[in-house]
Amino acid sequence: MGSHSTHKLPRRTLALVIAVCLVVIIPFLIWGDALNAAAGSLIGQAQERRLLTGLALTALLAVDILLPVPSSLVSTACGMTLGFVGGTAASFIGMTISVLGGYLLGRFSAVYAEKMIGSAETEMLRRFQARYGVWLLLLMRPVPVLAEVSVLFSGISRCPFFMVFLMTALGNLAVSAAYAAVGVWGGLSDSFIPAFLASIALSGLLMLLTRIGGKKHAVSPPPALRTGM
Repeated sequence: MGSHSTHKLPRRTLALVIAVCLVVIIPFLIWGDALNAAAGSLIGQAQERRLLTGLALTALLAVDILLPVPSSLVSTACGMTLGFVGGTAASFIGMTISVLGGYLLGRFSAVYAEKMIGSAETEMLRRFQARYGVWLLLLMRPVPVLAEVSVLFSGISRCPFFMVFLMTALGNLAVSAAYAAVGVWGGLSDSFIPAFLASIALSGLLMLLTRIGGKKHAVSPPPALRTGM
């Protein structure tokens, strides 16, 4: 019976996962249409006020951790409004601010989360995050909802800030570049699917390269052992 139970996610941890997902999903249900309309109106003024629109798009991405911002639309609009380099930079800055806010919110909630699920399940969650969390952060960057949830859990699990920042920065750069490129190349129409697929592919490639680099560093024997043999 003990081995059977280890394959199941504990109920309190499952409840925590659902609660964090709801924190991200409920705003979409309440304010999603209004923010989509506001973003569309803002983008409509892009040609007249490029710099102001770019700053507003960056601000929208910065609050994406708590509000239902259509991040794919906004990041693509960054490229359309500011060009590839400016659009990539604006999207990257906004997404990175959102990550920092989400991580801090998760750290602030860590005490309450531990009270909710108990110390044993908290430790289990931290072990899971230590093993898979940083890779999930990178891979989930292009995926709506899961991107925000993975950041919140990195804070709740008290993952090292440097690793969270590094992985999300790599993912944010890949996603921002992909959407900005499509915004420059094709505008907003029919651009989301290729941009989404490109950002997924770039994030996956970055994850693979960082894992390969980490393994090579881990298995390399120290000079003393090599000379001793």
